[in-house]
Amino acid sequence: MRRLAIRLGLPVVLLAGLLAGCTAGSGAGDSGGTADSAGISAEEPAVLGPEAAGDQSGGGGGEAVGVADVDGADRQVVTTGSVTLTVEQPRLAARDAAAIVEASGGHVQERVEQAGEETSLDTASLVVRVPADGLTQVLGELERLGRVDSVELTSNDVTAQAQDLDARIRALEISVARLEDLLGRAQSTADVVAAEETLTERQSDLESLQSQRARLAESVEMSTVRLLFQSEEGAPPPARAGFGGGLATGWDSLVTAFSAGLLVLGVLLPWALAGAVLLGAAVLVRRELRRRRPVLPGTEAAGPSAT
Repeated sequence: MRRLAIRLGLPVVLLAGLLAGCTAGSGAGDSGGTADSAGISAEEPAVLGPEAAGDQSGGGGGEAVGVADVDGADRQVVTTGSVTLTVEQPRLAARDAAAIVEASGGHVQERVEQAGEETSLDTASLVVRVPADGLTQVLGELERLGRVDSVELTSNDVTAQAQDLDARIRALEISVARLEDLLGRAQSTADVVAAEETLTERQSDLESLQSQRARLAESVEMSTVRLLFQSEEGAPPPARAGFGGGLATGWDSLVTAFSAGLLVLGVLLPWALAGAVLLGAAVLVRRELRRRRPVLPGTEAAGPSAT
């Protein structure tokens, strides 16, 4: 019985496979005919399989620079930060820093210099773009220009964003290629117009995504750092802590209050001297007027009798 079942089952399986292949072939032919007759009415696949993505990975349209693998061995990190330095001549130090950045392969994106006046000091600031792999070396060379007061660096992992952009770019490239093929096989004017409209829209989306990917790759490759140069007089005083710091702060407050009192006294003293001089002059004039006042006869006679 077992041998009979095997002999009967094998032809049945082969027949079923043959029928399934014929059905799939006829379905594909029907769908192809529909696409050809309707132009672009067939929906483009939204999700690509690994085979399709692998076929398009070698194309020249999509940028996949520095994309991290599945295990995360190559991460995409955008680094930004700021560095504050105290130097003797801020403007000269800014020029030396620009030379260091350019020698490393970077460039100066923004530069601000302000000459000191009677009430202000020289200041300078730079916004530089430095290759990410050479950022540590550049910071080490900047330390030779003066005293580094603060260094703040922030790293932002954009690996997922890069992978998402790459996948969307590959999907749009395949969609554009299929639309171009459909446009070449279109037989009616309506099909040509519809295909061109959709193709223009897909190409615009593709170029936008490629631009975003290029900017992201540039941000990963080039770190952005703001450099602030200040002189020793303009640098903030060091922070004070503990009993000694409190004592020093109290003494400085006392000296400041005493200095303010002396300043007020110095401002009021000239006015006080001027007021004293005017008051003395007024008293002398009054006495002189009383001495020169004439004496009436009745007043002089009445004086002794009353006494």
